[in-house]
Amino acid sequence: MELWEYVPCTCEETCTCKKFGCTHHWKLKKDVHFDNFVVGFLRTFVDRSEHLNIIMAIDRQDPTYLNLRVKDAYWTLQKLEQEWTLLSVKAAEHNKTLFCDGWADDFFRNCWEKFKVQNSVYLAKQYCLLIPDICVPYDTESRKKMLKHLKIESNANYFEFLSKVREKFLESMIAHQLTLRLIRSLDSPEKHLPFNRRLISLPRCEMDYGTGYLPKEHQISFILDKCYYQPKGSSKSSSMKEKTSR
Repeated sequence: MELWEYVPCTCEETCTCKKFGCTHHWKLKKDVHFDNFVVGFLRTFVDRSEHLNIIMAIDRQDPTYLNLRVKDAYWTLQKLEQEWTLLSVKAAEHNKTLFCDGWADDFFRNCWEKFKVQNSVYLAKQYCLLIPDICVPYDTESRKKMLKHLKIESNANYFEFLSKVREKFLESMIAHQLTLRLIRSLDSPEKHLPFNRRLISLPRCEMDYGTGYLPKEHQISFILDKCYYQPKGSSKSSSMKEKTSR
């Protein structure tokens, strides 16, 4: 909630998203400060033991003492800082979901066509936070599963990747009569980990983090990601192809 807002869908009634009962979209808020974005990025995608190390490396512009696992996150954030003003404004203006007809405007399509999926996983995660209802993140293992299951070429760029993800999930949603509201509610962290506000990393003193996992209708990008991502140590599969084949 520090980064995003849930705004009314402004699409035409003929838009594909409307066929699935779309009423609202998640998008980046206007005027989000880069430092706050970094905190959201670290909380979501980087082990908490490395948070302060990366923040210090960004401040000093020196990643020398970062371990290899998180250096790529540093380089992604460093480049993003240079482009932040333009990218954050464009993202805040882009009120679309992956299932809208106009999901890829010219600006972001140009960015995504320059980005090969086999490159940094952190770049996909960056875009996921910038445009949370469109851009799907992945780690190394979930990327392998998605490329194989969705029949995506290994040398695909990120626009081609998202296009195929959109196509395959639309097919599944139509076949199983799934609404966007149902899709948004699939991720239920409380079933696996009780809410504990003391575990929130890098908390802001002025923020009220509540007493539970809210909101109930989540960002599309994280839902689609969870269909292929399985946390280490988990014995339960979370594949969408298993869920929607029943």
